[in-house]
Amino acid sequence: MKNTLFFGLSLFCTSLVMGQNATSIPQKSQTASSVDLPYSYGFETEDLDEWFVTNEGAGNIWERMTATSSTPDPSEGTYYMIYQFHPTDSANTYLYSRGLNLKAGRNITLQFDYQGVDYWFPEKMEVKIGTAATIAGQTTQLWIDEEIGNYPYETATVNFTVPADGVYYLSFRAFSDPDQFYLALDNIKVYENVLATQNATKSTLKFYPNPVKDILTISDVKEISSYTIFDISGKKVLSNSAKSSKLELNVSQLKPGMYIVKANSDGVLKTFKFIKK
Repeated sequence: MKNTLFFGLSLFCTSLVMGQNATSIPQKSQTASSVDLPYSYGFETEDLDEWFVTNEGAGNIWERMTATSSTPDPSEGTYYMIYQFHPTDSANTYLYSRGLNLKAGRNITLQFDYQGVDYWFPEKMEVKIGTAATIAGQTTQLWIDEEIGNYPYETATVNFTVPADGVYYLSFRAFSDPDQFYLALDNIKVYENVLATQNATKSTLKFYPNPVKDILTISDVKEISSYTIFDISGKKVLSNSAKSSKLELNVSQLKPGMYIVKANSDGVLKTFKFIKK
């Protein structure tokens, strides 16, 4: 308890000087071009790569922050986005992505790194997607967490099946209560999956047994160069590089439940789910 309070006080002192390291960013909708996948962005460019911020409440807004602040740091690179607490007003600020060209029926994965300070100061964030960079245009909720307190960063992983061809926009909404602390966001990645379970006649990747107790075998006609296992909440639980067309993974230490595996086979990311007994 004392350590937590001391840590919080030290971060409070740091926050007094964070304002001078923040970068002014666009706060209104822009005419923006759209890009194809894969797409990644870590807020390293001053123009925000056509991302922009809106404020729908009386609290503070998302800001682009440099890593010269002693705390917090980015998950990688030099810059990241931060929401800092308001003493009396709740947050309701949106960070909108640039347009993404998506095709109907494709399975898309979104990954992002996020952190708070401590679970004594829970932060709230919601992620949506839609065909317009407006509140009304954000029609599908991808992810929400109303008790963000992890420190350091964790990586969230979300899958989404595109309903129709079009240009889509992501939104990251901070809606924390007043007088909490900070919410940091970095390292956004959006890419298309090749689902191993999507079309068994076309996919050469195999995995067995499922459910599994101890050893999960993954095989493909092409060499598998790496794999990552996530739990159902999107938390990474196991990751490694490889150079083989057949892998035997010891998953005995995992808790019972459903898991998602992403395997890189000959440059193609293939995804499947398995159940740990």
